[in-house]
Amino acid sequence: MIKFKPTKISHRLTIIYAILFFVALAMVNFGTLLSVNYYINQTSAQQIQMVGQTIINDVKSLNDIPKIDLKKFSQIANNVDVSLIYNNKIIYNTGEQYTLQETDSKDVGKVLTAESGENKIMYLNDTLTLDDGARIVIQIVKDMDNEENYVHALAGIMLFIDGFVFILAIILGYVISRRALSPIDKITNQAKQISASDLSARIQIDGPDDELKRLSETFNDLIARIQYSYEKQNRFTLDASHELATPLAVIKGYIDVLDRWGKDDREVLNESISSIKVELANMTALLDMLLFLSKGDNEIYKIEKTKFWMNDLIKELIKESNLIDEKHNIFCSTFPQFQIVGDRRLIKQMLRAIVDNSIKYSPEETKINIEYSALDNTAVVKICDEGIGISKEDLTHIFDRFYRVDKARSRSIGGSGLGLSLVKWIVDIHKGTIKAESEIGKGTKMTAKLPLGI
Repeated sequence: MIKFKPTKISHRLTIIYAILFFVALAMVNFGTLLSVNYYINQTSAQQIQMVGQTIINDVKSLNDIPKIDLKKFSQIANNVDVSLIYNNKIIYNTGEQYTLQETDSKDVGKVLTAESGENKIMYLNDTLTLDDGARIVIQIVKDMDNEENYVHALAGIMLFIDGFVFILAIILGYVISRRALSPIDKITNQAKQISASDLSARIQIDGPDDELKRLSETFNDLIARIQYSYEKQNRFTLDASHELATPLAVIKGYIDVLDRWGKDDREVLNESISSIKVELANMTALLDMLLFLSKGDNEIYKIEKTKFWMNDLIKELIKESNLIDEKHNIFCSTFPQFQIVGDRRLIKQMLRAIVDNSIKYSPEETKINIEYSALDNTAVVKICDEGIGISKEDLTHIFDRFYRVDKARSRSIGGSGLGLSLVKWIVDIHKGTIKAESEIGKGTKMTAKLPLGI
């Protein structure tokens, strides 16, 4: 037994379509009944008119009552009653006599309808005057009882068919809707199996490339993005915890040293305080960078775009970098002049991060060359160093947060693995691209492309 629940889509669709189908079928049947009834009435009226015209023509041709062949009328008066009234006397009648209201002069010769008892009749009253002045009234009546019974029987059959088809439509509609919507149940059941602890499951829908399959594909894409974001966030949290754990452990160690010997040994005291300051500075820089990237991820940070000269920015970068680091030769051979629209502070921070990375991983007395140009409405900046290089395996990960090619070396020189992540974010927010090319022992080339936006 089918139990309908209006909260289910399949049940609502079944009821709606069954009602619509029933209403449409009822309207068609009603129209059919009207057409049949109209056809019967028209046919009966034509029959009455034909019989009446035949009698009138015969009477006119003879023009004499005694010569009228009354038997001939019975042959043509099939299913109708004919009465001839002469001088208020019925001289001929083929069937039942009907008492009818006197016909208005404007309705003489027209087929009319009336009620005779419980039956409906159609009749025609006509008057004919002979040459001798004699007046003959011709009355033709057709009992519509059989036709009415036929229409009523047809209506009953159609009503039965409507009810039967309505029930059939509910059953078939339920089966079809269940089959059509079964993939949704499958999607729902499979979606319930996907949890935060296991986002690797995917919805599998077989069949044609229809709306439901595209829905499952869209849902899978959504889960894939959620999985990527979840894993990225989880990895970020673990890496951040790990990065913060190291300086905290160092600080704790120096505090223990101070607690044991710092009160009596001035050298231990100074060394411990100096080391704690360094670790606190590293932690502060790390937290500042994490906060900056977090604002970018949550779209809290708003870039402030202005138009500025690229050559002025490059000159500032080279001058400041050489002041900070005197052990490397940071230079630019030519300074082409062109303007760019962007966040000047962020773009400078992005270029400085690349230069700082080159400084950290390049031997002393080596060169760091900066080249820039404007090409096809794009600013292209290349920074090349003569550092230790990066392997092909590591190149695909250098822009990931907390990723470091040499973890021990990076920590010893103060690297957090966030510098190039920051570079990538700044480039992306300006709708640009960043590419790294490197060989072990031969150095690294970073190429950043930013739209001029002018």
